Amino acid sequence: MRLVKISIVIFLIISISGCRKEIDNPLDEWMQDPPVTPITKTIKTVVPIGYAASAVIMDMKGYKSSNIKSETQKSTNILYINTESNEYPFKFKGDNYGQMIVAYAQTDPNAALVSVFFTEMDVVTGSFTLKNVIAFPVIYDELNDKTTAVYASIDVNLGSNSNIGLDLTSEEIDQNMDKLNNNRYYNTSYVDLAVEQNAWIIDVYHHGTFDNAFDDNIKIYGGQQAVEVEDYNTESSVGALQMAMLDVSFSADCIHNPTQGFAFMQDVEVASSQTDNDIVFGHVFYEFTPDCDGRVLIDLATGNFVFSIGKELDLDLI
Repeated sequence: MRLVKISIVIFLIISISGCRKEIDNPLDEWMQDPPVTPITKTIKTVVPIGYAASAVIMDMKGYKSSNIKSETQKSTNILYINTESNEYPFKFKGDNYGQMIVAYAQTDPNAALVSVFFTEMDVVTGSFTLKNVIAFPVIYDELNDKTTAVYASIDVNLGSNSNIGLDLTSEEIDQNMDKLNNNRYYNTSYVDLAVEQNAWIIDVYHHGTFDNAFDDNIKIYGGQQAVEVEDYNTESSVGALQMAMLDVSFSADCIHNPTQGFAFMQDVEVASSQTDNDIVFGHVFYEFTPDCDGRVLIDLATGNFVFSIGKELDLDLI
């Protein structure tokens, strides 16, 4: 009988220990690594813009490159850039630029207004596909041998259910007519709204060789903010993300990651349904290190990300 009692006590201790382990699990699930995708996508957007700005100045100064074809149409200069060529140094994982087309109007000997287009594109900024970059200024500083591009944009995405074509079904026609009557049919329909703003200053230092992009050093400053709202029947989510970059240095010597500079991010996400609620909130201070290992270091973090301090996360650029 004594042996039976001891066995029961041991069983209860093991059961209680198991219960305690289950109680700790929600905290483990609440803690998570901060996102690095916004950093990755920003780099994959602004670096091609910096290259395009450098190509414009190179063309204005009369330099040639084997992967760039230049022609003039009326008052506009057109550059056709072969990004599949070995002369193009910034090939990132998953990107398919196709041909980069750069149109520019020279405003003075060292300045131009530039637009960039891509024939095939798979570069994403936030939750948006970057189809073109229109009308940003480019200035060349002769004293510092530096080209500066100032890229600012605002994107509004009304969701994947939006249709600008004319091949509408009867139901879609009725829904669009309801808009005119201010009928809020969307209260029970799929709603997806996202707004993103970007403002980046991109400095390209040429080191005396316009015709060699491989020795250029790109500096990135600026920030972005994005707000996204999704609602599908009773499921809903709201997210807001703000990010800033300071003195971020990038070059063809290491395209796995920037080798200098800092990024700051604030991420807030709230998701709710009839059965569950989920909240993500935190601040992160990232540091780029000279190690060309494709990673970024987390110096400081709060909220859901506090246990990530000291970690190095993969940027997945290459």
